[in-house]
Amino acid sequence: MPEITAPPLAAPPSRLLRRVSSALVGMVAMALPLGYFGLGYSALRSHLDTKASIKAEVVSQIVIASPELWRFEEHRLVELLVRMPAESEGEQASIVGLDEQHIAASPNPVAWPVLVRTAPLHDTGSVVGRVEIRQSMRPLIAGTSLAAAVAGLVAWLLMVVLSRLHRREEVMRAAVQEEQERARVTLHSIGDAVITTDAQQRIDYLNPVAEHLTQWSLNEARGRLLHEVCPLIDELRMEAMDAPVVHALRGDVPSNGQGEEIALVRRDGTTMAIEASAAPLHGPQGQVVGAALVFRDVTATRRMAQRISWAATHDALTGLCNRREFETRVEAALQGLRQTGRHPVVCYLDLDQFKVVNDTCGHAAGDGLLRQLSAMLQARLSPADTLARLGGDEFGVLLADCSLDDAQTIAQELLTTVRDFRYAWEGKVFTLSVSIGLVAMTPETCSSTEVFGAADTACYSAKEQGRNRVCVYHSSNADMAERRREMDWASRLTRALEEDRFRLYFQPYLDLAVPGGKGQHIEILLRLIDEEGQLVPPGSFLPAAERYNLMPSIDRWVIRTVFSRYRELVVHMGEPLTCAINLSGTTLNSEGLLGFIAEQARAHALPRGVVCFEVTETAAINNLQLATQFMKDVKALGFHFALDDFGIGTSSFAYLKTLPVDYLKIDGSFVRNIAHDPIDRAMTETINRIGHLMGLQTVGEFAESSEVIAELRSMGVDFAQGYGVQRPSPLPGANQCARPQPVSAPAAVSMT
Repeated sequence: MPEITAPPLAAPPSRLLRRVSSALVGMVAMALPLGYFGLGYSALRSHLDTKASIKAEVVSQIVIASPELWRFEEHRLVELLVRMPAESEGEQASIVGLDEQHIAASPNPVAWPVLVRTAPLHDTGSVVGRVEIRQSMRPLIAGTSLAAAVAGLVAWLLMVVLSRLHRREEVMRAAVQEEQERARVTLHSIGDAVITTDAQQRIDYLNPVAEHLTQWSLNEARGRLLHEVCPLIDELRMEAMDAPVVHALRGDVPSNGQGEEIALVRRDGTTMAIEASAAPLHGPQGQVVGAALVFRDVTATRRMAQRISWAATHDALTGLCNRREFETRVEAALQGLRQTGRHPVVCYLDLDQFKVVNDTCGHAAGDGLLRQLSAMLQARLSPADTLARLGGDEFGVLLADCSLDDAQTIAQELLTTVRDFRYAWEGKVFTLSVSIGLVAMTPETCSSTEVFGAADTACYSAKEQGRNRVCVYHSSNADMAERRREMDWASRLTRALEEDRFRLYFQPYLDLAVPGGKGQHIEILLRLIDEEGQLVPPGSFLPAAERYNLMPSIDRWVIRTVFSRYRELVVHMGEPLTCAINLSGTTLNSEGLLGFIAEQARAHALPRGVVCFEVTETAAINNLQLATQFMKDVKALGFHFALDDFGIGTSSFAYLKTLPVDYLKIDGSFVRNIAHDPIDRAMTETINRIGHLMGLQTVGEFAESSEVIAELRSMGVDFAQGYGVQRPSPLPGANQCARPQPVSAPAAVSMT
């Protein structure tokens, strides 16, 4: 197993280091007393030399004055020795002749050991004797002893400090060695590959996983450049790329290589998908001394992700793009049209006799036909174009950059290909035809939804005209296509009522005046489960229901369902609970509605004041007298009324005081921008103020953010309703759809 090397902390601890420490302590212990003694001795000697010179000079003057008699003036000589200069304690001065005979001496005794210094006596240039001064060295020896004691104490303290430092160093070194061992074991145990390099990207170390993945051993790789042992490529472009180590060394920051499809080229030439990251390694002074590269094999994960991604965007049967991917590409083409000026065209293909094959020979035959036909259609298109299976026997073609005339030519070729195709299955031969709708995208095209709607309309027109033909969408055909779709919706809505495929959702109000509110106030919303089991928002079918007078039946279904389930809703949502039910204009004008409401309230023992009917301002004003009387009659039964979408009418305030309503719902077109539009804010404040003056409670619709809610609260609006409060949710209880609501624009959720 290869070893991990690490730079040492300092010179390794040894007996030499301890000897040096001991020598240092000894030097400290010796230097202080020796230094003290040396300095004291030198000072004492200089002092005695000076005194001896002075005394010798004074005595020499007496010798010159009385060369014959001075030897006999002992008393005078002693006095001079004692006083000039004065003797200190422990000092003795004497005069010695040339014959070494002591002529005179001071009476002070001197303790051993002594220091003796002399100075010559002169008589007219001749030496006639000398002056000796003796000084006891005991004070110097005592000071030296004290200095030695202090030095010993200092040396002992120094020894203690050095010993502790040695022990601390040993503990730190043991910890570093333990950490290095732990790092070594960790690097050999982890499942990721680890490669370390120096600042020149030369490899220092590979752990066993890195050896396995790169197919290089540590001994072979050490000292080589990283790109020799671990070459990386961009898996999407199949081009060489810099390792994350380069970015880590260059920027002195970690690099994780996110957003890149990295592949490792192994020693045998095979590639392996990896995820890699790198970080710089720093030296003791903080400088970058190398980098560490960590990577792992993600081949299986990436291949699985690619398969999942492919399955999410392609049809499993034909291998063509699916509807979702086709819609994405159409949307991208629409954006490209606005940016590059290209002119994409969408073709909608619907096979005319495909059902015959399925009914006659079964779905296996139909699947085989679709696979063969898909390959033939794909061969007729250029690589830049997209062919997609949209579902069943429907196909879509996106011509990336094509004039409408060229698109018609291509569509005719596709039509001819299908018409000339002969499909044989178990002795039977089938012929097909196809109806093709064509729509050219222009800068005026608003969205991909509009494109698909137009293509579907053109295809429907082709079928209506006899099938097996190409029909180009023109805006002049839009009204007829709309009427056809609404006629189709009329029959579908009738079946939905018969099959009980309507579902109730709700959206709560937020009480802005009282934190926590005084009970729950919710608006009942309507959704539809279509023939495929998909949830349909109200904006898709309510216009057709209004046009073909189906709203009275739908509104009655809602009233009956809410009344019958009210007590169940209270169990789930608590009380007091107020449910708001929308009434359309056609329902408001229908006969027998008042009696139906009263009958349902009695049948289900509905408490008074728990249901509020919402009527749009436009519906109320269109038949003001009838609406006013109806509201009064229904309020007499114990119900409340709310005027919905208030503010969009041309004479809203003029009629408001004539309508017996309890709630005023401020239209969302004013509310949604009150945080940024001063005019919308002023309109909202005006409606709120007038509503409060009339004793009405106000509701701000389309409160789509906390900012809007805060603005509504600041201006005193009673309730907020919208996506900022809560998105519409299934009404709790029985017979409700568990599928999530499809996300749509908030404006589409304001209807029943």
